[in-house]
Amino acid sequence: MSFVIIPYSIGFLYNLLLKRIIAVEDTFKKTLFLFLAVEDLETLTKKIDQKLRTLTRHEHVHLTDRGNSAIFLAMHIAKKMNPKADILIPDQGGWFSYKGYPQFFGFNIVEVKTDYGIIDLKDLKRKAKTGSCFIFSSFAGYFAEQPLRKIKTICKKAGCLMIEDASGAIGDTKLCNGNYSDIIVGSFGKWKPVECGYGGWISVKSKEYFDVAQEALSITKVHPQFYREIGEALKNNKFKKLLALQNTVKQELKDFEVLHRDSRGLNVVVKFDPRVLAYCIEKKYPYVLCPSYIRVNERAVSIELKRLSF
Repeated sequence: MSFVIIPYSIGFLYNLLLKRIIAVEDTFKKTLFLFLAVEDLETLTKKIDQKLRTLTRHEHVHLTDRGNSAIFLAMHIAKKMNPKADILIPDQGGWFSYKGYPQFFGFNIVEVKTDYGIIDLKDLKRKAKTGSCFIFSSFAGYFAEQPLRKIKTICKKAGCLMIEDASGAIGDTKLCNGNYSDIIVGSFGKWKPVECGYGGWISVKSKEYFDVAQEALSITKVHPQFYREIGEALKNNKFKKLLALQNTVKQELKDFEVLHRDSRGLNVVVKFDPRVLAYCIEKKYPYVLCPSYIRVNERAVSIELKRLSF
């Protein structure tokens, strides 16, 4: 008679089988979790895109890694869609990239005169005919509102694309307005009303604008996690609080020469006076000294209310 030796006990086999069942179950749970996370992210992406469509009044939006990337994309689109020689920028109250990026597209920079950042409409009318595009900030230097509708009327008649940098105006009912602007760009970076620390957006009125820039768009995509972060930042938009605070500060500085006192904005710019510096220190308001292209070409103090946290 021969005997078969069973190397493992029934108990051992049972425990081994149980462990394998648990391992399969864990794998299934992880796979299910990832699937649900992807589904949740897709839902969130659609929700954020729709939110930006509402805020910009543009049907086509794209999130970027930086606000500067959005400006670069806007100039790229302008060169493709409207290949004229010049790009128009304000002579003050703009942003550094307005002067730095045009060289990459062979644009001649033409500065439009301003009244401490607010566009001189007569000068714009004289120069717009040769302009591929005109890029400017919704609030000049973050402190003075631009006449958006009037700028649009001039640009449309001249065949000049209008690019609105709405970093400081997202959430406004008048500015950041796709009913006027052909392209809107903005930043969600440090010290912006919608502050995420990084990232930006570009929105356009026509899908054709994005069609001519597909390759450039593909290299400015954001990490999927950004959609979760920007959702919270949009909920905590400081815009309305900053408008109210600007008005309060102007009232407190009634005896000083505040530039564009009656104009809406986020910051307050005052012609230089040492007492204004003392006021900022007392109130713990950050400030920068001018002249500065991104504020005004004047000896002044820019009270940087937009840097405050609420």
